[in-house]
Amino acid sequence: MDYAQADKGLPDISICPRCGARLVTRNLSHSCGTFTLEGLFPRSEPAVLDLARKYVAMLYGLGDVQVIPQKTRPTCVARVRFAGLQPRKDRFLASFALHRRLDSPRIIKTEDYGPRWRIHFVTVRDEADLDDELRAWLQESHDVVGMQSDLRSE
Repeated sequence: MDYAQADKGLPDISICPRCGARLVTRNLSHSCGTFTLEGLFPRSEPAVLDLARKYVAMLYGLGDVQVIPQKTRPTCVARVRFAGLQPRKDRFLASFALHRRLDSPRIIKTEDYGPRWRIHFVTVRDEADLDDELRAWLQESHDVVGMQSDLRSE
């Protein structure tokens, strides 16, 4: 799908001419630059970068998305940003937005962004943490928040 085109009543997506990032509004503030996933993990154990690569592959498997490395973290964008990760020395924090609050012992923190978005954080220490439950949460985040499905006019 060409995200620069209007999508069933949703506004056009702008594309940053410098970095190619999808932006929900023209001139949206973002870390416009050339960053790499590898560059975000200089103080992390090598296994953490390997896990991050697997997480990024999981994000790409959700649909047509961009994973954009920024200065301190990568973000994942469909129409809008919906997921990301925060590197740590021996793990990373996977983050994703939902319109509902999850009740799971795996959720280590939530942050409310207005009345509709809740950012959830999950610790990823090993490959077992990249399981079907996390993938289902990410898929919901992609489909509802990332694709703005609740804003579409039928």
